Amino acid sequence: MSEPKISVILTSYNHDKYLAKSIDSILAQTYQNFELIIVDDCSSDQSWKIILEYKKENPHIKIVYHEYNWGTGVIPSTVRDYATGDYIAIHHSDDIWEENKLEKQIAIVKENPKYAAVFTNAAAIDDKGNLYNDKDGFYFNLFSVENRTRHEWLNYFFYHGNCLCHPSILIKKSVYEEDGFFRRGLQQIPDFVKWIQLCKQHEIYVIPEKLVKFRIHNEGKNTSGMRVDTQIRSSIELNLMLMEYASINDREEFLKIFPEAGKYCTENFFISDYVLGRLCTEEKMPAYTRIFGVQLLYKALNDINVSNALKKEFGYTDKQFEKTNGKYDIFGIIPKGFEQNRSLYYDTGAGYNVKEVVTEKFTLSEKCEFLACFTVDLTGGGNLIGMRFDPAEGVMIKSTLFEVLINGTKTEYVGENAFSRDDDKDIFLTLDPIYSINIPESIRQHKIIKVSISGKIERLTDDEIMQAVILQQSNYKNLRLHCKEVQEYSDVQKRDYNDLRRYYDDLKRDYNKIESNYNDLQGYYNGLKCDYNDLQGHYDELQECCNRFKTELTAIKSTFLYKLGIKVKKMFGKG
Repeated sequence: MSEPKISVILTSYNHDKYLAKSIDSILAQTYQNFELIIVDDCSSDQSWKIILEYKKENPHIKIVYHEYNWGTGVIPSTVRDYATGDYIAIHHSDDIWEENKLEKQIAIVKENPKYAAVFTNAAAIDDKGNLYNDKDGFYFNLFSVENRTRHEWLNYFFYHGNCLCHPSILIKKSVYEEDGFFRRGLQQIPDFVKWIQLCKQHEIYVIPEKLVKFRIHNEGKNTSGMRVDTQIRSSIELNLMLMEYASINDREEFLKIFPEAGKYCTENFFISDYVLGRLCTEEKMPAYTRIFGVQLLYKALNDINVSNALKKEFGYTDKQFEKTNGKYDIFGIIPKGFEQNRSLYYDTGAGYNVKEVVTEKFTLSEKCEFLACFTVDLTGGGNLIGMRFDPAEGVMIKSTLFEVLINGTKTEYVGENAFSRDDDKDIFLTLDPIYSINIPESIRQHKIIKVSISGKIERLTDDEIMQAVILQQSNYKNLRLHCKEVQEYSDVQKRDYNDLRRYYDDLKRDYNKIESNYNDLQGYYNGLKCDYNDLQGHYDELQECCNRFKTELTAIKSTFLYKLGIKVKKMFGKG
């Protein structure tokens, strides 16, 4: 049996800095039964020149150049017009594959023909190829997932969104072509909607290894980056995505995807619009899901037969529909003016809690000045430890406090979680703005405490929030760059330290050798000194013997001369 052939489609657009590495990562694959099709979507940089160089060195590569930028539609047209493989693999010109990616994917589909597509986990990298290590960042573990059945995937997509990396896919060509490839009109999530369509018919598998490096560009310049326009467009497209679920009319299939939906149907009664509508309008569902659910329920209620059946089976009527529609502010209407609370929390040792708080209600329009008066009664026990003031709740504001008086004494305060301060106004990019209030020491023992707070609050407009968010992102980016610079400086210092450490270690080794040689010489010297002392002792003994012999010799000589003199005298008769 011949090995399956893969058509690898590499889409290229203005990534000349990364293009060569992307192409090389394909050509270096351990599984080689593939054709490479490179499509340049009218790049304005050096991408096409690079592609032509690779074509010259690898004539079997197919290349396509667009005279104008197509944007969407590149992949479907390439699959239809150029791809001859049994499977399709997608690659982007700024991403990188591990060399065994295709080999591991082919092994899966050969062993398990039920899988129509095989994905892999993916690791995010930055512009320089460094791993994305921001554990709190959006992309940190986005493409690190566990395997699920197709029904479980559909449930996960509905509640959590996309988590499959398109440049990691290996998919049967025939399956990829189903339903006309991608839905038209989608810019942000065409691949996500395709995964939903895919799982409605087929099983998929995700290799639990990061065999793709997915590049995240500065300032979120990826098509799916965290820019303002992409976020707005994504919310609309996510609403349209729900139409894929609305087409599931089979009760058994629906309940395999949403076991939790059993409370909205019976064995003999299943209305898909009603069931999906109720799921879409449950607690904590996002606005784009909730409005879709409202439309489905509206449609169901306006079918007289369905409406009567819903009332009979579940007691669901127009009243419940109307009540639900008044509960959630889908379109952000409420910020024009609504009932609010401002609260004074006081801490007597148990921390801030809902029992130790004084609250007054007010109506917040776009802006309002206020004088809030609170009385804290501690006659039941306890002493005042801390105090905080929440000027509003559930809304982002800019606030100015004119004065805070505690039992008539003016005291200091600070916007504890204010994002910034501008023209004496504290900007709160939080739904729970908080001021910390300093308590004069003389008042801490009081049992009745009267607090007067005057000030002005204004609701932040959408533009102000957006500008603040952009500023925050800019500050965050600058901080990240500064941290990176500090890290790079730290790395240099660390390298210098390591060099000095190695130099120190070399000097220490030389010192130890010198010290060892010194100790050897010292031992040798001490041995010589002992020998010298021994010789000196022998010399002293010999010197003493010599002196003694010399004395004896002198005595003998004197005796000899004396005796000789006597003999001479006798010989010559002078005795």
